[in-house]
Amino acid sequence: MKKVLFATTALAGLAIGGVASAQGIALFGDARLGLGYNIDNDGGVLIDDNGDTPDDLRAVSRVRFGVNMTGETDSGITFGATIRADNAVGGEGGTDGQTAGSVFVSGSWGTLTYGDTNAADEQWVGDVPGDYSLTGLGELDETKYVSNGGDFGTESGSDFASNPTARPTVRYDFDIMGFGMSVSSNRDLTDIGVGAGYAADFGGGSWSVGAGYYKFDSFVTTAEGGLEVVEGANGELIVVPGAPIDTIWPDGEQWSVGLNGDYDAFAFGLTYTKLNSDTSDIGEVDVDNILVGLSYTFDAFSVGAVYGNILSADGVAQDLDGDSSWEISGQYDLGGGASINGGIRQTYSILTDNGDDEAWVGDFGIKMAF
Repeated sequence: MKKVLFATTALAGLAIGGVASAQGIALFGDARLGLGYNIDNDGGVLIDDNGDTPDDLRAVSRVRFGVNMTGETDSGITFGATIRADNAVGGEGGTDGQTAGSVFVSGSWGTLTYGDTNAADEQWVGDVPGDYSLTGLGELDETKYVSNGGDFGTESGSDFASNPTARPTVRYDFDIMGFGMSVSSNRDLTDIGVGAGYAADFGGGSWSVGAGYYKFDSFVTTAEGGLEVVEGANGELIVVPGAPIDTIWPDGEQWSVGLNGDYDAFAFGLTYTKLNSDTSDIGEVDVDNILVGLSYTFDAFSVGAVYGNILSADGVAQDLDGDSSWEISGQYDLGGGASINGGIRQTYSILTDNGDDEAWVGDFGIKMAF
């Protein structure tokens, strides 16, 4: 990735305790253009008013850029921050705290990170390889963590147990000789996250294993209220947007484990998560989910496959029991930071009573990294 460095003269006034000098600023960016089938511009699955996926082909494109900032104190403490330009407002923080970008300080005692960053469980369990699609196609390869506000439990990209208060995150990391551990919390310091892992070279490749636990406080999710038929001013019946629906999620916990390996051209990953939330106004939630990813690279070509399955779902989530989704994707490296990418994904429209209708999404185009 090409980086543009600015002279530190413009940052000479930056200091920590009066003994720090800035080291530099590096710009980064990415862009893409292509076609998407049954997806929006961000790769999310399209769902119409009937809960179905329409037969939709459209142009998709995007451009983003951001900045990495780093420095070091006279005593050897490093510090830095990163933010994308499109997330600048969230990086500033405002009254809700920093919901985009991250800030860190690091030394021999470990690393402290604030902002839009992984919680302790996600930091060590991680995701799986195998996604080379243009847009991500709903990010099937990403493990759904409540600590990340993740859309746990659905293959359609819609919210399910998506915690709006999980971030900003505060996380402390420490590692030595391949072993590592982290602890984290949310902005209000009501949640507790713990993660640990080990990474090593073995048999000509590299392995990593991690485990995580996240205890979360109750939170409220807000969903669109759909459409309602009401009586207008002249007595006629009209259709209007319904009031937003608030759902109260009680205290709960999520366990997760992950295994990843990388052997030259071949990589694989496996994650398992279990989510439990006690009785609430929507009933008890108990969900087990598994995610598997594989990738293989030969010359300039890379291919990948991802499979996700909800092993069991009880209580209010019981309709999700046994649901699965898979994705196949590929990439051809053009060099210079550009590549041709594409993928297809099988998923379900599960938002209405006609749910479990099989749906297909896909994309194809050119990705660029700067």
